[in-house]
Amino acid sequence: MARKTRRFIPITFALFLASVLIGTQSEHALAGAGDAASTYGLGPVNAGSAQALSAFEPGAWAVYYNPAAMARSPEGELSTVVQYGEQELRAKSLGGSDPVTRENDVLSDTSSELVLLGLKTRIAGASEPDSSRPMYLGINVGVDEYTSNILPFQANTAAEGQFLRYESQPLYLAFGGAVRDLVRGVDAGFSARLTLAAKARLDAVSDLAGNTDSEKLSLEGEPSLSPALGLNIRTSELFCGSTTCMPFGLDELEAALFWRDETDYEVGVDANVVIPGVIPEPGLDLALSTVDSYQPEVFGGGLLLPLGKFELVVSVEEQKWSELENKFAGDTVRNQANLRFRDVVVPRLGARFQWTDQLRLFGGMAQEDSPLKSSRSQDVNYLDTDKIVLGLGGDYRLNSAPLINAPLVLSLSYQYQKLEERDFELTSINSPSDPAPYETVRADGEIQVISLSASVKF
Repeated sequence: MARKTRRFIPITFALFLASVLIGTQSEHALAGAGDAASTYGLGPVNAGSAQALSAFEPGAWAVYYNPAAMARSPEGELSTVVQYGEQELRAKSLGGSDPVTRENDVLSDTSSELVLLGLKTRIAGASEPDSSRPMYLGINVGVDEYTSNILPFQANTAAEGQFLRYESQPLYLAFGGAVRDLVRGVDAGFSARLTLAAKARLDAVSDLAGNTDSEKLSLEGEPSLSPALGLNIRTSELFCGSTTCMPFGLDELEAALFWRDETDYEVGVDANVVIPGVIPEPGLDLALSTVDSYQPEVFGGGLLLPLGKFELVVSVEEQKWSELENKFAGDTVRNQANLRFRDVVVPRLGARFQWTDQLRLFGGMAQEDSPLKSSRSQDVNYLDTDKIVLGLGGDYRLNSAPLINAPLVLSLSYQYQKLEERDFELTSINSPSDPAPYETVRADGEIQVISLSASVKF
């Protein structure tokens, strides 16, 4: 019993300190590795194509997916996105020695509300339309719950189970640049995403009811940058110059290569607490180190083939989730879970059709395998499944919008994710059946996302 008590006190108290540190956490969020950019897609084109078009879309959101794509179009852009995601994540009990009491199978039905701002502008060669190497700059920022929830952060154990992804959408901030024709037919881009590492130190005197006095609290935040690189290749220009030499009529074929480094948000908490009559001076030292919103290192590429009014895109990316094992091995909340992850390959297929001079339609699909190898994870009880992602949408261009007297593109898309069924065993150190599971559950779910944007072109 002493083993359980020692474990419970530091985790509970340190998680309380983490909530003080963040201050704006979501009261509904669970621990997760969610990120709107990779889980849903930023903006209508990326969400509505299941991210299949992301490597070639030249707007402001190329900063995240493939910064080199900004150089595909000379137009600048100021874009505002409002995105709403509704999810129903389920865990159906299959019985066990001590199953959790539930009202129904719905484990989480919280929504994700995001507001995003993106800017892309030409910063070199602007006064020389025929400049051989124009350069572009892009900036992205996004916040959850329409700016009321800037840094949600929680790291929990969960007796009823919890989904690895979808729950946490932290502050999103990225910037980058691109240059056209770094060499003939090849555009290159670089970007970086800002993440945070936060530390807190608390010294306090407390009673058994949790009331404290003589508190001394210090907070410290350290930003870090995670880089991304991209290349866009116009194959005919690279290999043929001004002539036509590609076989099978593939002169308009484009290729893209991109890489994104891993990202996560880190929190470390050190505390010393004195409880008169229970814990005397010099007090009990408590420590918490945990990560949230992990996104893996990604290598990917794609091909775009224009066919008249159609554009067909196929892309594939490798996500290096196996590194998360090392992250969780040093995580105070999750280090006992013995979680195992695999690297996954995600194929995507998309298409875009120019219906009229003003109206374009697009769609896409993707098959994403779960990176979670473990079917049980003590106390943490993570759930994650394979999924199919489908999307469709369109955009309408006003060449001279009222009031602003500039081109305006209005976009709308819908995305549907089907989480396939998968069984998990729930375990806990506090269960009488430990180390055997106390319950088996079948996880599945559905996600629906609507994304709207208005983009001023210049």
